[in-house]
Amino acid sequence: VQYVGPVKGGGQIVILRLAGGYHVVLAGVGRTSVAVGQSVAAGDVVGWMPDGRQSPSELYLEVRNQGAPVDPGRWMTIKAG
Repeated sequence: VQYVGPVKGGGQIVILRLAGGYHVVLAGVGRTSVAVGQSVAAGDVVGWMPDGRQSPSELYLEVRNQGAPVDPGRWMTIKAG
């Protein structure tokens, strides 16, 4: 975990540093469960979304490699239903 903290406009941001110069940015998180410097593995919980009572919850996901944005679509599988 490289960074955890508030983001302007509400919510928390979590930045995960991965091998090969990649970073994953998660914003709009309501509550986090990790700390800077902590190691996490695939499937570990890093936070929870807000309950959506005041406004709909939205998670912002960004993947970056060497500082440049990368389309995460190649790593994601969309399941219908």
